[in-house]
Amino acid sequence: MSDHNKTIKPFVCPACFAREIDVLQMRYDKRNEEYYCTKCTYVGTLESVEKFFADFKEQKYKDLRVPHEWDTINGGV
Repeated sequence: MSDHNKTIKPFVCPACFAREIDVLQMRYDKRNEEYYCTKCTYVGTLESVEKFFADFKEQKYKDLRVPHEWDTINGGV
């Protein structure tokens, strides 16, 4: 497949998403190869947006990695 048909990955603004406010899909600036949010001032490359989401998920859902105390009491039923 040729590169001119390559699609841009749609992202929601990670800064708006992290603050739990109305989330908009980010726009892509081909000239600077950056994503930007029209609602807030967030601007970032593909790698920085993906890293922001990875770090956010790691922090927000860190308690899900630890088994609940009832699982250890009941033998993981």
